[in-house]
Amino acid sequence: MDDFAAITDHFATQARLLLEDPAARYGALRKCAFFEPVPDDRLQLISQMAQIRTYHSDVCITTQHEEMKAFYVILYGTAEAFRNGKLVGAIATGDCFGEGIFFGDGAITTSATVIAEDKIIVAEFSKAAVDELHADPQAMVSMDKALLLALFKKLQGANEKIAKLMLR
Repeated sequence: MDDFAAITDHFATQARLLLEDPAARYGALRKCAFFEPVPDDRLQLISQMAQIRTYHSDVCITTQHEEMKAFYVILYGTAEAFRNGKLVGAIATGDCFGEGIFFGDGAITTSATVIAEDKIIVAEFSKAAVDELHADPQAMVSMDKALLLALFKKLQGANEKIAKLMLR
C-alpha cells in the first residue's frame, strides 16, 4: 500500500470509529481545542448529540446566504471560508463555524461559503441539537464559554488582517 492509500485508509477508519463508537467520539471531542472549557459530564452529553460527518476535498459544507442548519466543529482537517467569492479565512482542526445558530431566534443565514480543503471530519450539531443544548442551562454555560473563546479567536484574526491592510 502506498502512502496516499494508507492515509485514505486511516481517514476512513477514523471516521468509521467516530461514527460507531461513542467512547471514541467523546475522546475526539475531549481532545478538540474548542471543547476544552466544557466539563467532562457536559461533554459526554454533547458528544451524544454530535453527528459525525466526513467531507472530501472541494465539497461545499455551507453556502453563503442559505439558511443556517447546523453548527460544526472540525475534528480533523481544514476548510476554507469564502465571502462573496473571495477567500476570507481558513478553518482548522479544533475550530468551529455556524456558531450564529446559537444566538438567533428563528431563521439565520450563513455569512460565508465553507468548502473542505481536503478530507475532513466534523462534529455537526443540528438545529434540534442546539435547541436541546439551550434547554440545559449547565450545558449552555459551558458552550457559551467555548463559543466566546472561539469568537474571540476569530476577532483576533480579523484584527490582525485589518492591521496588515492598514500597513499597505
